[in-house]
Amino acid sequence: MGCLSGIVNFILYVVNVVFLIVGILLIVLGSIMLADINRFAGMSEVEHTNTIPICITVIGGLIFVVSFFGCYGLFRQSACMTGAYTSMIFVLFILQLVLTCWVFVNRTAFLNDMRSLVTSLWNTSDSEAFGVLEVTFNCCGNTGYDNYGNRTVPGTCCGFANLQTSCSSQIYETKPGCNDKFEEFWYDNMDIIRWSGLGIVLFELLVFIFAGALTNCMRRENAGRQVSA
Repeated sequence: MGCLSGIVNFILYVVNVVFLIVGILLIVLGSIMLADINRFAGMSEVEHTNTIPICITVIGGLIFVVSFFGCYGLFRQSACMTGAYTSMIFVLFILQLVLTCWVFVNRTAFLNDMRSLVTSLWNTSDSEAFGVLEVTFNCCGNTGYDNYGNRTVPGTCCGFANLQTSCSSQIYETKPGCNDKFEEFWYDNMDIIRWSGLGIVLFELLVFIFAGALTNCMRRENAGRQVSA
């Protein structure tokens, strides 16, 4: 193997290690998102909002498996395995591109589902579950503290775990509604997911180019050895 091929081989090996880490991170991120959404299991909106975290988890698993396969192929210096790895990278690139575009296009619909999810939870009158939401996101009521009307504002609006704890109006009147806070949380996460996905797509394109070049180099070397023999 020539000097240039050796450099490319080393770069690809390092890139695959990076991809292994990225795959693990995506699996963790998707699992966390899915776990957060499934806290509200039983609501119809969850069926739609589960799609993105499931896709992120699956893509993360694919990245992990393909990267592991690539590391093994590069270690064995097998043109066949490296070629198969290149093909898998191309397929992964297409899937990642489609997912990233889908997230960009469906962002508004996803955020609307998040708002509907909070409203549905409020309408169930499950004060314990909504109290957890209020403490977690430092909010009060569905759209604001005035949603409680003549009822006593719970202690969760002031950050207390106990609903019966007295909550000062000076505190809960400054708290935004959970609807807006929950949407804001996912809005921020969607930015991370979208731009991270786009970065990964470009990264995979470069890996595909390098892997294809290295595969051709390996095949030429194998052909040269056969001719010499």
